[in-house]
Amino acid sequence: MLKFFGNYRDYASLAIRIMLGLTLFLSHGLPKITSPDRWQGEGEAMANLGITFAPVFWGFMAGATETLAGLLFLIGLAVRPAALTMVFVMLVAALAQIERTGALRGGAAHPVDFAAGAVAPVLLGAGAYSLDRKFGFDK
Repeated sequence: MLKFFGNYRDYASLAIRIMLGLTLFLSHGLPKITSPDRWQGEGEAMANLGITFAPVFWGFMAGATETLAGLLFLIGLAVRPAALTMVFVMLVAALAQIERTGALRGGAAHPVDFAAGAVAPVLLGAGAYSLDRKFGFDK
């Protein structure tokens, strides 16, 4: 019945990359790296992994990672490493939500949702319409 959509299989990776890339870049990354007052709080999430030193550095790195990963998703370059990095960043964010609220309810579950979405490019790769494919990194 829906076999018609099989003709557009190559667009799936592109759609996932664009949606995740725009969200990462505009909603996660840029707001963090342009707000130094947030770095301390963001970086304190690493304490859930036993890393308690330099929270300002870790907070900046979270924003920088999200910004760079968003750009890489959008252009389709180094998508698998960027996606793996985002799975890690979002799992740290999920642990921070659990620490703060005791559960993942409502909006607190968004990091888990995003991590799940980032698993798709890890498994699928960048797809046919990407620089990874053009340069032979993703065959």
